[in-house]
Amino acid sequence: MELSVLIGGEAGEGVKESANLFSRVLTNIGYSVFTYHDYSSLIRGGHNFSIVRFSNEDVFAPVKKVDYIVALDSKSLEKHRENAKENTKWIVDSELPGNVKVPFRKLAKGVKRSSAILGALLKTFKIPYEEGLSVLRELPDYQENERIFLQAYEIAEEIEELVEVEGIKGDYISGSEAIALGAVDGGLKIYIAYPMTPASPVLHFLASHKRELGIKVVQPENEIGAINMVLGAAYAGGRAMTGTSGGGFALMTETLSLAGMSETPVVIYEAQRGAPSTGVPTYTEQSDLLFALFAGHGDFPRIVLAPSDAKESYLFSRKAMNLAWKFQTPVIILSSKNVAESFFTQEIKREKLVEEPKLWNGEGEYRRYEITDDGVSPLAFPGTKGAVVKFNSYEHDPFGITTEEPVEINRMKEKRERKRRTVEEFVRNDKESVSVGGDLSSDRVILTWGENWGVCCEVGDELGFKVVKPNYLEPFPSERLKEEIGKAKELTVVELSISGQFEKLLNLYGIKANSRFRKYDTRPIFKEELKEFLGGRDGA
Repeated sequence: MELSVLIGGEAGEGVKESANLFSRVLTNIGYSVFTYHDYSSLIRGGHNFSIVRFSNEDVFAPVKKVDYIVALDSKSLEKHRENAKENTKWIVDSELPGNVKVPFRKLAKGVKRSSAILGALLKTFKIPYEEGLSVLRELPDYQENERIFLQAYEIAEEIEELVEVEGIKGDYISGSEAIALGAVDGGLKIYIAYPMTPASPVLHFLASHKRELGIKVVQPENEIGAINMVLGAAYAGGRAMTGTSGGGFALMTETLSLAGMSETPVVIYEAQRGAPSTGVPTYTEQSDLLFALFAGHGDFPRIVLAPSDAKESYLFSRKAMNLAWKFQTPVIILSSKNVAESFFTQEIKREKLVEEPKLWNGEGEYRRYEITDDGVSPLAFPGTKGAVVKFNSYEHDPFGITTEEPVEINRMKEKRERKRRTVEEFVRNDKESVSVGGDLSSDRVILTWGENWGVCCEVGDELGFKVVKPNYLEPFPSERLKEEIGKAKELTVVELSISGQFEKLLNLYGIKANSRFRKYDTRPIFKEELKEFLGGRDGA
């Protein structure tokens, strides 16, 4: 059983809130839910809509055609005809033509209209109103919202009864919330960031929960200040992280090289949006890939991880905190709007996992950049007894003292190169470096990354394609990818980049595709689009 509901209206009318409330009810009664939010960069007046897709089986991708449309205004009615199927039911404001009429505008104003929408939807699907009351209690003005909800529930009509489900275990959680919790469980002590959509929800979530999570949250004057403060915190021994999108990351690149030279463990969360420049701030793209891999001047190791959903956002964020300190190198979590701001029903078992870095044992004279076989030097922090801790952006000797001597320069460059090879070996041995889904026995393969994973797996299951994706983009797990691709008769690359940045990366490692699906209108890949492109089981 699978259904989908689109809710459309002006910004400020409670569209997103109503979708999230409805989705929480569905999650509570056992359904798997994927919620996609589409909104312009206007606070008021722009058109917003959300699509709630739910099933008694796991769902991880948006659909374009829906079974129910809630239209709060005439613009929604006109705009979303393209989202309607032949038998789509329309639940509309009383002044609009539709199957079911509910006086949404008379019942409530602004964001409180979300309670009216929730009441109408629960009645539509014959869900007991008590289920709605349990999620409404989370809202600040509970009594007023309860009154509006019950009025709408009374007025609306019953249309369809949902099948009973055994219950899919999971929480209703966004990629942003998962990034935040994963970082905390990886030992995060201070989050320093300047707001930039779509990375801002991590800043907002951590700021509103900082006391219960036991962390510090700072918003400095800009992105340059943020990354420099993160370096300062790490130098002092604090696990720190920043978050931004492509434009903010561009400002951080000089300090990224500073982190590479000084071997400072920093984590950067980069949530991609429509680009270049200001681009399309509230929509999605995968066009920062090569930028993240090659940003900064000079040679230095880095790690780039790419989560695809909320669960991976949690796990990869926690892993990023530990890898940065294990290898004393920058780690970039490369996400995107459709992972960051979509909501998933997934079971995330929170567990603190804070691995101790290589620390100085207190013997002899401390060398911050001591030459080691694996390229990783023992750490000490200011205030450590017997240690003078030097941090240097200039090329330096093992003590951290500036040098221009060719022999010393070679030693340090070779040390950092050994670290890069150590990181490569770690990724080579990481069983989670690559994910595989879809039809595992098929000789037709979809190769993708990031947010496209869910839609590729669903379509792969239905049309008979194996789906493969790297979870590390640097170091790139090319050997493992080639093993999983095997002797595929057909290899299709799926990505959100007009220039094919992911395919260019694959080509660097000798992986060549037969066909490609590229979308670049800054919207996610809807399931119907990919199915139409790939065709049936008889061939693409």
